[in-house]
Amino acid sequence: MAKGKSQNCTWFCSECNTANDLSHYPKNRNEEIVKELKKFCSKCRAHVIHKRKDTKKGN
Repeated sequence: MAKGKSQNCTWFCSECNTANDLSHYPKNRNEEIVKELKKFCSKCRAHVIHKRKDTKKGN
């Protein structure tokens, strides 16, 4: 993948605010990418809303 073409993001639980998943998406399609997902949180032990927070590649 070319440098600078994709953005890394971390998914945080809205209930307990823990980071649960890392993913990446293309920068030029930022408006089309989902900003909230309903995922399983292992700390809450339930399916709850997770919010996306953009992070740097090394984190």
